[in-house]
Amino acid sequence: MNGTKEKPSGKRAKAKVIRPLGYLERFEAALHWLGFYKSSMVTCRFVMPASLMPPGPDNLPAALTQKVESAIALIVLEHPMLRVGLRNEHARKPVFVELESVDFRNHIEWRILSPSIDYEAELLKLIRDRLDVKVESPETKPAWRILVLHIAGTDFVDVMFEWGHAHIDGISVKLFHEDLLRKLNNGEEAGSSVFKDRVLTIPPEKRRDLLPPLHDLCEFPITTRWALTTLWKGVKPPVLSGKSDLVANWAPIQRTPYVTQYRHFGLNNNTLQNVLTACREHRTTLTGLLQTLTMFSLATRLTPEEARGFIGTTVVNLRPIMSSKFLQSYNIDPKKTMANFVTMVDHEYDTELVAKIRARTNESSDKETHNCMAKLEELVWPTAERVRADLQKRLDEGRKNDQMGLMKFIPDFRLLLKDWVKKPRVYSLSVTNLGVVDGNPSNADTTAAEGDQSGKWTIDRAVFSVSPEVHQAAFVICPVAVNGRELYVSCDWQEAAMDTMLAEGIVADLESWLRYFGR
Repeated sequence: MNGTKEKPSGKRAKAKVIRPLGYLERFEAALHWLGFYKSSMVTCRFVMPASLMPPGPDNLPAALTQKVESAIALIVLEHPMLRVGLRNEHARKPVFVELESVDFRNHIEWRILSPSIDYEAELLKLIRDRLDVKVESPETKPAWRILVLHIAGTDFVDVMFEWGHAHIDGISVKLFHEDLLRKLNNGEEAGSSVFKDRVLTIPPEKRRDLLPPLHDLCEFPITTRWALTTLWKGVKPPVLSGKSDLVANWAPIQRTPYVTQYRHFGLNNNTLQNVLTACREHRTTLTGLLQTLTMFSLATRLTPEEARGFIGTTVVNLRPIMSSKFLQSYNIDPKKTMANFVTMVDHEYDTELVAKIRARTNESSDKETHNCMAKLEELVWPTAERVRADLQKRLDEGRKNDQMGLMKFIPDFRLLLKDWVKKPRVYSLSVTNLGVVDGNPSNADTTAAEGDQSGKWTIDRAVFSVSPEVHQAAFVICPVAVNGRELYVSCDWQEAAMDTMLAEGIVADLESWLRYFGR
């Protein structure tokens, strides 16, 4: 013993493990680590009360930023997935770990923009650029970030929430925005004992309250015949399955360069309501219609040599069909829970249907005229009805024979994904519909101006954007609306996998078709 004191190492104590990631969470973590997917975001426009309007053009009052961030702090405290770290994202079995605090300086950025800029063009560019910036999933902080945009002299802020899919899904972020609106209107703020100087301290009793993974919350029963058939589909060549004419050979999988192309357009509420009325009259939904219209556009813009048929897929929210004794015993409502609760349903568009679409189109010299659309409409609605039936079948059957039930048979999702990108792309298109954001819970018919007069915040607009997965659909459609407001339809594709002129043509076709049905 020499009597000298040992110097502190300065190393941070290793965070305690909460639990391993579940099957779906591991799959999403592998996507992130391999660079097959980067980011998703939902941007909501919050119209503020007149009393909170900034007094000058150059800055936002501290009271406003504090109010918004304090409300966000409460949401983070209420939802465990927003306050856990992820260790060993690169490993076969990553784990979620405890966090003692969340420093909002690392997660929330405020920007004031000049009123002289073309804001809509700037927003479009921001979304496109940020979709290619990975939302990191380190063990020292949660996997989300927020950009708040304000144009000097206006009465709104655009709140752009970006996240990593290993933690939460799109419905979770819709819940986030609705919770934020509710807390702002109720005046709910985190106390200074837990939120001070933009740092949220997580109480010890909340550091391990993470829910179990999806497959522990509810069962996904599968029959032996279905499992063997489905697994065989995944390993045999398309030519042996009779589906070689349907897979997306026209858009080969390209891992690099990973560059997202992004466009969006809006429809006013009157047009949207007319579209929805037409959907109901033809026993389908907006999701079914968007699936169908995108496929029709592909059919008319690609030659028979490039594609004779197509396979589409729809991302489905599992919450409505989640039930179990565990959920009931712990009083857990999946519909109010932020987590990753999704599955997918496939739709096949055979060569006979696609040939009929092309034949009808060739009968008209102008593919954009109402006359041409009227001829195709006879094929649109039965196809859209069938897509809706595919989705309803999944809901009616519950969780039986769902692809989530096969995940337990996959030992390493990293190897699975690396194998997938060596095969032909299966899906030509995908739709993921967030539905309707409740932008004015107290009175859905109140206008933004009336909301200002009543001293209430409202959500005036929502935009849903994703970066396309390298191995998944070539073209992705993401609709979301605010009640009583516009519908925004976002379209994304990987630049290396799809010709931009083709994709922009599809975007234009979608908008034209929706306006045709909404007239």
